[in-house]
This record gives sequence, C-alpha cells and structure tokens, in this order.
Amino acid sequence: MRKRALAVMLAALMVLGGCGSPVTVEAGWLDGPDVNDPSLTDASYRVSTRPGLTLADRTRPVVIGVHGFTASTFEWQEFRDHAEGSSPVLVSLVLLGGHGRTVDEFRASSWRDWGDPILVEYRALVAQGYTNISLAGSSTAGALMLEQVASGRFEELPNPRHIFLIDPIVVATDKSLSLIPLLKYLVSNVVSEGTAGEASHWYANRPAEALAQLNQLIGRVRSQLARGVVLPTGTRAKVYKTSSDPTADPVSALLIYKGLRTADGQTVDVQMLPSTLHVFTRLLGRDPATVSEADRRRQMDAFQEMIQKVSQ
Repeated sequence: MRKRALAVMLAALMVLGGCGSPVTVEAGWLDGPDVNDPSLTDASYRVSTRPGLTLADRTRPVVIGVHGFTASTFEWQEFRDHAEGSSPVLVSLVLLGGHGRTVDEFRASSWRDWGDPILVEYRALVAQGYTNISLAGSSTAGALMLEQVASGRFEELPNPRHIFLIDPIVVATDKSLSLIPLLKYLVSNVVSEGTAGEASHWYANRPAEALAQLNQLIGRVRSQLARGVVLPTGTRAKVYKTSSDPTADPVSALLIYKGLRTADGQTVDVQMLPSTLHVFTRLLGRDPATVSEADRRRQMDAFQEMIQKVSQ
C-alpha cells in the first residue's frame, strides 16, 4: 500500500510539473504589476457603477457574468458585447476577488474572497432598484454560486431570476488536484501555457496556495450537493456542460443534476455539449485552429437562449 501511495504521489508530481516551477512573470502578463483587469479602473464594466444609465434602465434584465479560476472579466466579454448589442439585456462583468491583479495577490486570496464581489454587485443592483437580475458563472464561478446558494447568501435578497452555469467545476478532470493539500509542501507553483492572446487575461502561474483553495471550494460544494441544495423560490437554473472538458470533469454536471433542486422540487436543466473546450462560451483569444464552426454555433446558441430566458 505504501508503494502504491508513493507511486500515485510521484505520478501527481509529474502531472503538476515535477516539483513545481518557479514563478515566472513576463511583460504583458496578467501575473505582473504592469497589467490589471480593466474593470478595476473602468466603471462601465459593472452595471451598478456604469455611467449614463437612467431610472428607465432599471427595468431592463441584468446578467451578472462571472469568470473562473485564474481568469478575468475578459471571459464574459463576448457575451456582454453580443447581449448589449442585440437586446435590452445589460451585462455586469464582475471580477473575482484576488484576481486581475498581481499573482502575489492571487496567492494570498481565499475562495471566500473570490466570491465576495458577486454578492457586492448583486446587492448594489438591488439597492439601485433593478428587479430582474440573473447570474451566469463559468467554471469556478459556477462552484462559487452553488456554494452561495447552499449557504443561504441570497436569503435576505430578492431572488435571482436565473442562474446559468457554464462548465461548472465540481470535480476536476485532473485528479491530482485532490492531492494538493499534501503536495503543496513539494509543489509551490504550476505554470500553465496559454496563447499570446490569453497572457494578459489569465494567470500563467497557479500557486499551490490558490490550487489548495480551489480544491477546498469544490470539495465543499460536493458535500453540499450530496446533502441537497435548494434554489431560492422562483429561481431557475441551467447547466451547460461540455462532454470532453479538460478542466471540469463532466461528472460535475451529474452531481449538480442529482443534488440541485428548484424550490418546488424540480430537477434543473442540464445540457451536455459535444465539445473539448472548457468554458465553450469564450472563444476570443483561443488558437483559431482549436475553434470550429460547431463551437461558434454552440456559443451563439447558448447566448441566444440565455438572453431569451432572462427577457421573458
């Protein structure tokens, strides 16, 4: 048994890059001090702070779009541009706590820090009189939203109309993540390669501390789903999940389907999609060779359905 356990740990180390990589920061990377998420200085990213909106705009549907682990508001930019360019829907791009700044700030943040800005924006919109508010979370943001619902964070607020979960991570595809509590003493940092178009919008470095927080979050969400999670009264949810996701194991969708119910006891809608992309709704910045016409159709179909649902 000891030999087998050692073999598993050694294999995990190989997956995570040996004994880890030193933190590397190049000019133009989100990890460094010279690049920050634009939402930190541009008030137009969040609907609650956007200049020029009137009292009449408060009757319009609002979707709070929230990105995943290591990402930034860029992940929902395509949806914002499409929705606001083709419908009355307003899209509020929320930056997770600890993200969009230096990698040192990312390392020091907890998963609770990550989720706080979602509720801050939601409360701000409610205070301003918006009444048709929905949530859309990709990857880790989906896990954060599930955790917030399960923990009753919306109980004293008007209920969200819809919650859209795009490739939510409840179980990681890479099972070595579950060993991070042990391996973090050996692996201090993992470097992830992206395209040139992604360098200023995603962290290349993934500190062990941040990976441990992610593992803690999704473990908590799995436990909550196993006990049963009930959506607020009147809230509807839909899960969009790719079938060959390299980051979020497709079993995540099954666990959500089994563990999440509407207030009147109904199961939630889960749509499995034949794709190898993680966060299939984000195509901008990817290597064009990895994006097919079918990927583009799936993205637009999801965008149109989300817009249609929140506009009813």
